[in-house]
Amino acid sequence: MSAYTIRIDNETKIQFDRLCEMLGMSVSTAVNLFIRKSIREQAIPFRLDLRYSSSIMDEARQAVEEMRTTSEKRGLSTMTIEEINEEIRKARKGE
Repeated sequence: MSAYTIRIDNETKIQFDRLCEMLGMSVSTAVNLFIRKSIREQAIPFRLDLRYSSSIMDEARQAVEEMRTTSEKRGLSTMTIEEINEEIRKARKGE
């Protein structure tokens, strides 16, 4: 198992925690569902377009930049989807 650390404002966290609770799942389960659906569809599983407010797009850009910066600080390279899938296959086989 691996873990992610994300940054999110307190009010959004509280609202998402409540939503997950009402849906009968943990935040971890919800995030795992999002990740698996993204991998399966090879896309973010909701529409992203310029109709979204600039503040939402700015938040998305900032989040991507934070991920890049964190990866670079840790000496991690950006993996291709093929490399990610290979790592998943290895993990499932116990290699």
